[in-house]
Parts: sequence; C-alpha cells; structure tokens
Amino acid sequence: MKLLVSRAFSAVLMLGATIATMAKDGDNAVARDKEDFAYWRGLVEELSSLPVEVPVSAPTELPVAPPTELPVASPTESPVAPITPPPVTFPIEVPVAVPIDSPVVAPVVAPFAPPVVAPVVPAEPPAAPIAPTNPPVIPTNAPVAAPTDAPIAPTPAPVVPTNPPVILTNAPVAAPTDVPIAPTESPVAAPTMAPPTVPTVQMRLTPFTLNNGEEFNDPNTYQSQALLRTEAQEGVESFTDEKLTQYYALYCIYNATNQVPNPITDVDPRFEGIPFPRWLVETGWDQTDLDPCDGWFGITCDSQGRVSIIDLFQNFLTGTFPPEITLLALDGPFSTGGGNLYRLDVFGNEFLYNGNDNSWFTDLGTNMTTLLLEETSFSGDIPRLPPNLVNFDISFAFFTGGLTDASFQGINTLNYIDLDGNAFNSTVPSVFGTLPNLEFLYLSDSFISGDLSYMQGMTAMREHWIDTNPGLSGPLFDYIGDISTLESFSVTFSSLTGTIPSSLGLLTSMIQMWLYSNQLTGPVPPELGNLQNMQILQVEGNMLTGTMPAEICANTMFPTRFLLTLGADCEDPAFTCTCCTCCSLEECAASE
Repeated sequence: MKLLVSRAFSAVLMLGATIATMAKDGDNAVARDKEDFAYWRGLVEELSSLPVEVPVSAPTELPVAPPTELPVASPTESPVAPITPPPVTFPIEVPVAVPIDSPVVAPVVAPFAPPVVAPVVPAEPPAAPIAPTNPPVIPTNAPVAAPTDAPIAPTPAPVVPTNPPVILTNAPVAAPTDVPIAPTESPVAAPTMAPPTVPTVQMRLTPFTLNNGEEFNDPNTYQSQALLRTEAQEGVESFTDEKLTQYYALYCIYNATNQVPNPITDVDPRFEGIPFPRWLVETGWDQTDLDPCDGWFGITCDSQGRVSIIDLFQNFLTGTFPPEITLLALDGPFSTGGGNLYRLDVFGNEFLYNGNDNSWFTDLGTNMTTLLLEETSFSGDIPRLPPNLVNFDISFAFFTGGLTDASFQGINTLNYIDLDGNAFNSTVPSVFGTLPNLEFLYLSDSFISGDLSYMQGMTAMREHWIDTNPGLSGPLFDYIGDISTLESFSVTFSSLTGTIPSSLGLLTSMIQMWLYSNQLTGPVPPELGNLQNMQILQVEGNMLTGTMPAEICANTMFPTRFLLTLGADCEDPAFTCTCCTCCSLEECAASE
C-alpha cells in the first residue's frame, strides 16, 4: 500500500511538472490542468487513508499508461495486490496538451468531459479482490507507448475471453502465447454420407472394370448400358461378385454388338433406308429373371455356373466386339471368377467390327482353346495368342499384320490355324514347322510371299492349303516328302517353279494334291503312282513335259480305280495324257 501511494504521489508530481512546463501554451490549458492536479492530489490523499492490509490474490494491475513519455520507475519490491476498488483509468481520462514543436506528438485535446469522480471506497474491503472486468491487466513496468495523433478515448476491453489471463508485473509485455485470446476453431470437413450398408452394383463392379469405372461417366457407353441391365436383374443385391461380373461382361457384349453401327456398316449402302437390324436371336438376353446359364441364347456354363462357351455365330452382330470378354477368362489379369471361357465363336457375323484392336486375345486365359472369328470385319494384327489355344480361325476377315513367330511361338497345343482371305503381305513364319500338334494350316489368298521353306520340320501336318498367293515362289522342296502324315496339299494359282520332286511319292497318306496353275516344269514323276490312297491329282496349268506315267494311269482304271480325278494339260503339244479326266483349267474346274 505504501508503494502504491508513493507511485500515485510520484505520478501527481510528474503530472504537475508537466503542467508547469505547458503553462506557456495558454491560460485555458493551465487552468484545466490545475483542476486536474487538484483532483489527483485529492485522490492520493484518499488512497493514503485506505487500510494497509488488503487480501491479495492478483498482481498489482492498476493500468498505468501515462500519455507522456516520462519513464516509469520499475518496482523494486515484489508485486503488491491491487486495492479493492475498481481500477481508475486515469491514464486514459487525462488528455495532456503538448507543444506543437514537442518531439512527442500529443493531441490538442478535443472537448473533454470533466474528470470522473473517483469511486467511493467501501467501508470494508470485500471478501475477495474484484478483478477488473474491462481493460486487461497491464504490468506496471511495461514500456509506455507513445500517444497517437488521434484523441485518446476510452476503449472497451475485448469481450473474449471473459476472464483475461493475469499478467505478473515482471512479465514481458508481449501477449501471452499459451492461451489464445480468440481460439480458432478447427476446420470442420463437410459432412459426408455414410456408405450404404449394401454397396451399389456400380461400386461393386468398379474394381473389375477395365478402366477403373471411368467408362461409367458417360451414360451412352455400352458399359453404362450394361451396368443398367445388370442393376435391373431380380435379386442383384444378393449376387456374388463372380455372378455380378458375369452378367456385366455378357451385357457388355450384348450392348456393344446389338443394333449398333460401325465404320463397316456406315459405308455399306444396303443399310440406307432400313431399320438398323438387331440380333437374329436374343432369347434370354432381354430378360431380368433368368440366369445366363439357364437359357440365354449361345451361352453354355460349366458345372460351377461359369460361362465356358459363347456361340453367337451368324446372329447378325454389328458394332464393335468389346474387350470385356476377358472378364470371363478362367485366369489372367482381368479374370473375375465368373467365367471359364474356352470357346468363342462369332463366325459369319460379317458386320462385326473390332476397332482394329485384338490385344484382348492375349488375355483370354489358359483354358481358352477355340477362337473362331472367320467371316467377320475384324482387322489389325494378330497378337500373342492364348498359351493353350488349339483352334484359331480368322479366315476372310481384314487382318493385315502380326503374322510373326512371336504370335505363335511355343503354343504347342495349336492344331488348327485358318488364316485364309486376309492381307498379311508377309512370308510364312518358320514357327509353323516347329509346332508339334499342328495338323491343319490354311493360308490361301492372304498375300503371302516367300517360299515353302517353313514346311521343313513339320511332323503332324495333315492338310495344308496355300492357294492364290502370286507372291509365293520357289520350288517344291524335297523334304516335303518327309511329312508322312500329309493327306491334303494344295498350292495353286501361285508362282512355284522347278520340277515335281519324286520324294512326293513317299506321301503314302496323301488323298488329294492340287498343284495346278504354277510355273512347274519337267515330267510328272512315276513315284506318284505309289500313292494308292490318292483320289485327286491335278497338275494342269503348268509347263510340264512328257507323258503321264502308266503307274498313275493304272490307278484310274478298273478294278482298282481309286484315283477319281486326274487333271493335266493333255492338249498341250509338249505333254500327253490318255487317262486324264480333265485336260485344262477350265475343264477341270467345271468337273468339280
């Protein structure tokens, strides 16, 4: 209490000194300052009469912010509890006029209310000290801020927090950092919907799609339409993932190829002016209460309910065949468990396109054995084929490349390959001579060049036709006679040269041999008469010389007569045949 009175008295003396130095600025200011001095002196006298022992619970917090720059002496004693009356805000209430040329700019006081009368001190101190409710407590040793240019008006203390932290008199001026004045609320994320108890069909299918569900963004895609058809199935909520993906994959085929135009149909004038055709048969595919394994046209399942056969041949499929068929593979990168596919047959759908992409062949799984795409509008390259493929037929389509060793290498299960009617512009890969189970190979009318050297090493070939390839040249190699299993051999309308080797007389299994319309020369070897199973031999349309051997003619006569068709250029002056059944290309063609 003594320290408080001493501080108040010192403040009064300093204030008086300031007033004295400012007297020269005007009588009015001096008179007003004298009134203030009298007020503060009376206040000091009142303060000195207060009881000395007052309950102490908070540091001395009389806000002291004199408007002048006179330093305030730092306390040398421990902090003293504040007096019980509400603090008097005299630093705010006393505007002081400062000379204009003073280095400290103080406002020339605007009209100002009379000094506030000090509150009446209660007769007895309250039970507990009354904490100030308006201005925050400022330590008495805090540096005094320079007055601003504007008049100092009482400013209400911040409302938040309602209980400001108590700052010790020896604490630094900086605002406390441990308790934020206005706590910032943590960002609150926008509320999200709780996931449904039962995942939607789309949510369940997305992990199995080929494009991570992006195909569903456009409602017009065949995948989006397949999704809708799958969702429409009765009891779909209870489907296993395997059954769900089975429906989805099949409906991708249905919606991608049923009544859908493509570049082939767009340029075909027969489609103009007519309703675009649908599948010829779609039994079961348009129902919502029938399992695919229980009656969908063209679908066969195994004993575990997995799709194993898709036979949609000659069913007027159009559009573009979808790669989602790989979802029905037994294994591979896209297998879902809904399929055990080993046969796909879309033969005879001449307007079925593939978007020039056959890459999905590779992912049809290890159980895929039969891929029949003949007489379709599939185009592009032959990719790497499934590892256990047995039957591969892409005849009379629009393939233009991929006739390489890499596509067939090591697929030792291959037995039947029909590549007729494409435009490979390639030689025949030598890999065909290494496939141990290859029995049937057809490469007619496929823009083949090179020669027949790929036949070397064949051990199981039964029927090989490579007709109508003008770019195919070279001889009939002797080692062709080593293929003892060969029953049917046709190389016509090509450019073979040289003679017919006598080694062909070793082909005791031979039933039919067509060598017509080449550039073969020399005689017909009599060893061919040893082929007592041969029913057809045609060599017309060449440049042969001599006479048809009697050993061969004997096979055309009674009582044996197993050689039913024998054709040669018997009207050519350079060649004679008295036993031939036809004597020119035209005559032999008419007799077939």
